[in-house]
Amino acid sequence: MFIPPANDPLLDYLTSALLTNGHRAKAARLVSRTLLHIHTSTRAPPMPIVREAFLAASPAVKLGSHKYGTKSLQVPYALTEKQRIHAGVKAVLAASESRPGKSVDIRLARELIGVLQGESKAIVEKERLHKLAMVNRGNIGLRR
Repeated sequence: MFIPPANDPLLDYLTSALLTNGHRAKAARLVSRTLLHIHTSTRAPPMPIVREAFLAASPAVKLGSHKYGTKSLQVPYALTEKQRIHAGVKAVLAASESRPGKSVDIRLARELIGVLQGESKAIVEKERLHKLAMVNRGNIGLRR
């Protein structure tokens, strides 16, 4: 089995997102167990699956609110790569809360596999955000 390097930036980022009350070792253990569950479910190396899932769930834009007279308009903004990954991690973690399973690592592993299979709330949310950005792309010239 392929064991990812200990200092992989995506895993560090995921560990930081799972961190609660300063218990980094506990969060790192959750990430390690998530990788193990992905490997046992798919019989494939877990890191390419994790990378692909987070890239698939990461939106390319965000919507900001812009006041134009008395109207409040939604204005799409492009995200940098780091912002995209951050939004993707948040979306996958939020969507994993509704997955069945007792522990966070099992729910997260199922959600990451679900993202690749196209049956995830994170993908639905990304598509909704992109559709809303496409509708409001005429408002780009209004931002300052």
